[in-house]
Amino acid sequence: LVGSEMCMRDRDGMLQNLSFGMPSEKFESSLQELGVVIGFLSQRPDKEIKKGPDNLWCGVDDYFFLLECKNEVAEERAEISKHEAGQMNSHSAWFESVYDNKPCKRVLIIPTKKLSYHGDFTHDVEVMRKNGLNKLKTNVKGFFKEFAKLNIHEISDQEVQRYIDGHKLDLNSLKDIYTEKYTKASK
Repeated sequence: LVGSEMCMRDRDGMLQNLSFGMPSEKFESSLQELGVVIGFLSQRPDKEIKKGPDNLWCGVDDYFFLLECKNEVAEERAEISKHEAGQMNSHSAWFESVYDNKPCKRVLIIPTKKLSYHGDFTHDVEVMRKNGLNKLKTNVKGFFKEFAKLNIHEISDQEVQRYIDGHKLDLNSLKDIYTEKYTKASK
């Protein structure tokens, strides 16, 4: 019981750290952990090799999520800056140089969806704002609750996948429901 209580605290801490305003180290570390928990290979290229995005997840059929975190910017910030767009472009170029033409969803985690008139993205990028992040956290919490009364050693891979699908943590849901298109600021 003590072990399961500790796991619950660790899980709650991970989800709590995935909040805007949280220090980047805690946020990015928790995002890496979340990737692993839901079945991805998960790394932090910027921290590990000083190049690339904050987080990178790899899943089924070598499908990647390139995740750039701007969780420390003010929540009332109006626009994604030209500099931030440039960072995402640089990380996208790094991804292509390392992984060639592997399929990839590029996500900027930031409170705003409006891109500065002065900035442009070179690739398809979507944003995850507070609502998307909260929806993801809620679904992860529901996923974890599925295991509360089960013996973890007796759960089949098929049952785990059913819980992943049921809580919209499968690949298609991650590609479609937590992010949105950005808008471009007018001059």
